[in-house]
Amino acid sequence: MSIGTTKLCHIAIIVKDIQKTMDNWSNFLGIEKPQVWKIPPSNEVPQFTHGKLEHYYDCQFAVFQLANVNIELIQPGEHSGPWKDALEKNGEGVESFAFIVPDRKEAMKTLKDLGAPKPFHIGYWPGGTYSFTDTSEQLGIEVNIKTDDDNTEIIKKLQSDPELYKKDLD
Repeated sequence: MSIGTTKLCHIAIIVKDIQKTMDNWSNFLGIEKPQVWKIPPSNEVPQFTHGKLEHYYDCQFAVFQLANVNIELIQPGEHSGPWKDALEKNGEGVESFAFIVPDRKEAMKTLKDLGAPKPFHIGYWPGGTYSFTDTSEQLGIEVNIKTDDDNTEIIKKLQSDPELYKKDLD
């Protein structure tokens, strides 16, 4: 059994200063800087960390789209969250590898079979889902399992009852 793909979608890098780091990557690669985005509020994009609905509106991110893989820079905000926790624990650097999979439940079963815990951070947006799992013991890095599902209906349900996300873990 496998996660169903060998295509790495992006490498996420936690940084303290997104503007400075973007300037450096832009100069290093000889390409234009991407747009900086804020994490949308949880009422638009439900995000759960350790089972709790969270808001990461002060986090910023930018994506360099390269020929073979994307580089995602993330600057945590002042509020607690998975990216701030990673920065405080490990400092700046590579935080996770992301894979877009055809079947998230199958990918999660593969991770479970490897001995990995359930995802600690899950987010839903209209065009997909992401699930962060701490696979540092199994793979040496966190893994972000992503899908390109239409989550419009799931988001509506989660907005009325956030506890429904737990059913998605089984």
